[in-house]
Amino acid sequence: MQSQAPLVYIITYGCKVNYYESEAVASQLDAMGIPNQMVADGAISRLPHAAGFVVNSCAVTSMAEKKSRYGVSKIKKYHPQAILVGMGCAFGRKTPEMVALEIADKIKAGQSRVTDTVTVQHRREKAFIKVQDGCQNFCTYCIIPHLRNKLSYRPIDEVVAEIKAQGSHVTSVVLCGINLCYYPHFDELCRAVDACGIAWEISSLEPPMMTAQLIDTLRQCSHFVPHFHICLQSGSDAVLTAMNRHYTTAQYAEIIASLRAAFINATFGTDLIVGFPTETQADFETTLNYLQTLKLDHVHIFPYSPRTGTPAAKMKPIPNHIVTARFDKIRFTLFPYYDK
Repeated sequence: MQSQAPLVYIITYGCKVNYYESEAVASQLDAMGIPNQMVADGAISRLPHAAGFVVNSCAVTSMAEKKSRYGVSKIKKYHPQAILVGMGCAFGRKTPEMVALEIADKIKAGQSRVTDTVTVQHRREKAFIKVQDGCQNFCTYCIIPHLRNKLSYRPIDEVVAEIKAQGSHVTSVVLCGINLCYYPHFDELCRAVDACGIAWEISSLEPPMMTAQLIDTLRQCSHFVPHFHICLQSGSDAVLTAMNRHYTTAQYAEIIASLRAAFINATFGTDLIVGFPTETQADFETTLNYLQTLKLDHVHIFPYSPRTGTPAAKMKPIPNHIVTARFDKIRFTLFPYYDK
């Protein structure tokens, strides 16, 4: 809690990178002597009046974008005098719905000026440390490369300095990025972070980066927490090809087996899209059977969400009732591994 009533509230939607960038904004406000507070959108109607709100938005799915818009609408309703500043991927889309919100679009996702003047001071016990930005994979369903196309990464010494600058309340850190595959010499970064002496883990990983060299590096890190969230998206090779994902289910299974052999107490999670336009009933059953053989600890399931401007949005969609039925079948078949 702040010693003064906050002048600015910060609301964050989406991924760990967004939460990092919100912490960066908060740190800059702290340096300027402006009281601020991180809040959830559910608290908007109960908050005391403040001078402004920063809304850090998400556009990875249509539902995420809708939640970002709804949060802004609630602010305009309950805090009509407050200045509104939008940042993040949804505001970068400039869709008619976003433009209609009429807020000050002053902070753009991925701009280094959000973080380069002040060392980010994290308020969470588990601090999300952004080490990379941008993606150029252009998976056929994903809008993010169109919004965060520019690739960048933070030097190792800068990442280490930020970790060492945190207070004693920070007990662990999570390395995150839009696509960590693009971080050069990621194994060197891992060794440097491990030398900081604090528990650490890695956010979402893409299968192609899980090489034998990286696995061996992580096995030698004494402070690494072996939780692996490795994005799958489909258990059908045909669907993976249509998605422009660059691995096979056999390669993915081999990665999981290698990690289980290297880390006895490892846990595993993944993301899964159900109802991609090319997914046949046979593809779906293949995915379901495949997931049952993998026996992962957590599966985040998403119904396919068409994103205007992506190749998949031009494909003939699967009827909603079929997508919902497939979603529910995987959810209840994989219970208790299912996560909303």
